[in-house]
Amino acid sequence: MEHADGKNPRAWWGHLREWAVQVLFPEGAVCLGCGKVSDGEALCPACRAELKNGEMLDSWEREEIAGVPAWSIRPHRGLARTLVLRLKHGAERRAAAELTGLLRDRPEVFPAFPAETVVTWVPMPKNRRRERAVDHGRLLAEGVAAELGLSCRALIIRRKSAPPQARLNRAGRERNLQNTFAPGEKITFPVLLVDDVLTTGTTARRCIEALRAAGAKEMTVLTMTRAART
Repeated sequence: MEHADGKNPRAWWGHLREWAVQVLFPEGAVCLGCGKVSDGEALCPACRAELKNGEMLDSWEREEIAGVPAWSIRPHRGLARTLVLRLKHGAERRAAAELTGLLRDRPEVFPAFPAETVVTWVPMPKNRRRERAVDHGRLLAEGVAAELGLSCRALIIRRKSAPPQARLNRAGRERNLQNTFAPGEKITFPVLLVDDVLTTGTTARRCIEALRAAGAKEMTVLTMTRAART
């Protein structure tokens, strides 16, 4: 829906959200974690130490989704969860750099990707991207690519919009994303698929299907956080 002057109210809402973020968390003024005054950094020293060292026993979890290795950097709680929410729902771009920066301390068992690997992300519905003001998946993928020295581009097309997954159970998530993703190009190279949170793995599975349909043989999934299993 558009106003009589031709301006989309959802787009305006996205701009308003981004403005509000700068009012509440002005860049370089306050810490994204605790909200206290910072020294020009996204995180204060205490919060940066918590993000780096906190939850270490549960960090860097590996599992498989549809036969593809899937890594998550941190549990979806504490400061890591806060940063994901700041990025995803608060239009706070700096949170992406803090999350992807955790790759600098990746364990030795984390794979070394071939130089021809392409990093990609889960495409957002256009209306949600307008409302949120940032494409959080793309920001994370670009940050991961920069940390690993790899190229980054969109490889998956979103055929349709779908309601948010957050309040759906596993079966509901599967139905919600059925026939949602399609390949964007023929793939003859390894792919690293990046997302914010791994919950049931439904989104990753649907994207893996699209990538396989495009010819992908070598794939890895990387998410910033792993939600608790239910």
